[in-house]
Amino acid sequence: AADDLLSRLGRTSWEALESWVGPQALRLVAESLATTLWIVSSGISAALTTLSKILGVLLAASGISGDRLVGAAALGPGEVQRVLLWGLAALVGSWLLSRLRGLLLPALRWVKLCCFLGAFLHVAASQESPTVQAGMLLGLWVLYALLGRLVGSPGPSTQLDATVRNLEWKVEELWRQQK
Repeated sequence: AADDLLSRLGRTSWEALESWVGPQALRLVAESLATTLWIVSSGISAALTTLSKILGVLLAASGISGDRLVGAAALGPGEVQRVLLWGLAALVGSWLLSRLRGLLLPALRWVKLCCFLGAFLHVAASQESPTVQAGMLLGLWVLYALLGRLVGSPGPSTQLDATVRNLEWKVEELWRQQK
């Protein structure tokens, strides 16, 4: 597992950063970031432990046994750090996907169109009975329509922008007519 794609990508990125910044500066920045993350994780862990103890006292006062819940809420600094890193990875991944969406969406539309055209031709040329062919073509059309809904039309913000521009144009026309 030491030579998987992610490890190679990490090593390559580290080496590129070392060549740009220098090994000592990069090591110093990495140690500072690791220390800062550990301090933040320790603070969050202490807060969660305190809150879980308070919750345990409140549950015990109300006669409810919540030892498992209280124990699960008290995370150690390493666990908090892992959650923070996964959250950061999810945030970066979401940002990258939102950036790539604009690039990939037109290509995916063409791929979808070609795949459905191929499937249509295959169904139309098949030796099935006309009723089965009609059912398969109807199912193919419904699937295409449903997948088209996932991509959808422009979002409400795009339509809202167009409406606002239209209203601004009308207001300008009214101003011109009044002068």
